[in-house]
Amino acid sequence: MQSLKPAGPSPATPANVLIAHCRQGFLEALGAAVEEVVHHPGWRTAFVKAAGECFDELCGGGRPGFEAARGLTASRISLVHDEDLDYSVELMNLDQRLHTFCERELSALNIRMRPLLAGVDAVPPEELPLGTEAVCRALRAFKDREGLSPAEGLKLIPLLEPALGRHLCAFYRALEQRLATAGGEPARVRAVPRQNDGAAWSNSAAARSSLPIHPVESLRLAVMARRQEMRGGRSNLDAGLAAVLIDRIEAWLGERQRFGEGMPESLGTSELGALLSPARAVAVEVIEAVCDYAVRKDVLPAALQAVVAQLRIPLLRLALRSETLLAEPRHAALRLLDLIGNLGRSLAPDCSPELPVCRGLLHLAMELAKAPRIGEKDVEAALVNAEGLIEARRRHALERAAALAGEAGRLERREVALHQASRAIHLMLSPDDSAAARDFVEGYWVHVLAKAAYRYGTESPRWAARVQMANRLLSTTRAHPDAAARAELQAQMRALMAGLEDGLRWIGLSDEKVVEGLTMVRSLLAALIAGHPLPPPMRRPVAVPALTPVADVQNLWVLKHKQYFIGEQSLLPEWEDVEVGDPVAISLPSGSVMRGFVALLGPQQHLILIADGDSHLVLAVTARALAYLSEARCVQPCSLVDEAAIDRVINP
Repeated sequence: MQSLKPAGPSPATPANVLIAHCRQGFLEALGAAVEEVVHHPGWRTAFVKAAGECFDELCGGGRPGFEAARGLTASRISLVHDEDLDYSVELMNLDQRLHTFCERELSALNIRMRPLLAGVDAVPPEELPLGTEAVCRALRAFKDREGLSPAEGLKLIPLLEPALGRHLCAFYRALEQRLATAGGEPARVRAVPRQNDGAAWSNSAAARSSLPIHPVESLRLAVMARRQEMRGGRSNLDAGLAAVLIDRIEAWLGERQRFGEGMPESLGTSELGALLSPARAVAVEVIEAVCDYAVRKDVLPAALQAVVAQLRIPLLRLALRSETLLAEPRHAALRLLDLIGNLGRSLAPDCSPELPVCRGLLHLAMELAKAPRIGEKDVEAALVNAEGLIEARRRHALERAAALAGEAGRLERREVALHQASRAIHLMLSPDDSAAARDFVEGYWVHVLAKAAYRYGTESPRWAARVQMANRLLSTTRAHPDAAARAELQAQMRALMAGLEDGLRWIGLSDEKVVEGLTMVRSLLAALIAGHPLPPPMRRPVAVPALTPVADVQNLWVLKHKQYFIGEQSLLPEWEDVEVGDPVAISLPSGSVMRGFVALLGPQQHLILIADGDSHLVLAVTARALAYLSEARCVQPCSLVDEAAIDRVINP
């Protein structure tokens, strides 16, 4: 078996130990990905060996690029066969797709490792040697070494790509978390989305670190400095004139609110705004910055943008008079805006304004606007009511899901049974097994074992009998039997076929499916007995999770694998700390996104129940399906006010 250690001795420095550890984990991840999809004897070892050589080559500093492995230079490209050129182009496309899929994990790992590898000449500065380029270079080397044609190599890429993406992402996350823990930093946040979900750069760590102090305080100081420059050293208005000015501005704002005319321009930059005291001007600009930011595309759903637009004038009226709007702890008005921002992250971008929570918030905003003079208590009451609306939305979703807890428990036990069946088959398979027998066991008999595990457990005699039947089929159908083995197989054929038929009918397959499965085995047995070539293997699709309604249970759907599958069996690391009530978002096979609340965590950590906050839909997701999805994340709370303040400071 290929060694997972680089050839040649190297000094046992911390950097070299880190490189060796990365190399071992990288090759193990690639090996697991190949083993999950490809059953050809020796291919896993050959691919891992090629990947190890590419890792070592990249560490050595020579980086010709995998597209140059066969000399595809501009001067020679016309001499290359079209199929080989297509294969090279597809490898480059695969590199791009894998890099995009793992972008967040790989970027975080790169940032984490760079300081540890600083000054190590063996590691090139452009990219870590465990990136997606090394994978694609290894695929090229593997194809050439195994003598595959370009067409065969092209067929292999789509089979391997999903498994490579999942295992590489899991490896990058685990390595980054290990380095973070070793470095004394927090191991992870609750979850990191794999793809950009519209969250602005102004909410990123880079944006926050670019400001020396808190975002709102940074904005306050920036506005104060600009106001001082605009006033040119002039003194403030007389207190009496200032009070009259505020009354006039508030009356003007009230008229615009009553007649539905909105704000024609920014109050802070208008002629009236220029007369405000610096403290009042800062409060006005913070409110305007948040409201302007909230109505940008992709920041909030349109239904909540309408709520913020309705709140704009009432909050500006408050900013003209409040002495504590920018004080700590955060004012109720700013907390109300943050609350709306976090709600927006848990709603679909095109959600209906007729949703109860959206209608309720719009009603609160309209009631707040009716106050003759808005005070602190008015805003605090609106905040309490808004919190009640949002909490009621969450509570009702959890209550709907609670009624399905029993069915969720049964779904989890079925998932565990399928996992046990898949694992048992995986352990009994060997490189000598015939392709047809392997196809039958993985495609049909796995469901017989799963039912036995679900009903009777893996310690029962019935489970043992079903496992023994699978072992019997595999052991008696291995290639190249001698004359005695063929005679024994012919004698046992009737009993073997009867046992297989009994198992297929026991799981409720239709007559057509039973005949289809048994015909595969019968052809295999006939070829072995006659000494003829064995039937070719089936081309089964890669196992992917399927979304289906649960029979006889209204509004409950399940996302799970329905067939033999070896892969991630437990919750992803970023989901380990998830709690009941947390908002989450996961992508579905249809391309849509399910948003809701975690309503139940299976006791065996194999299933999560997610309840939609705005409909009666409840989704059960298995851990294996969750690990397969391109997007599965917790919706993290963020501050809309801080995002807007950062954006205004950086882009005044």
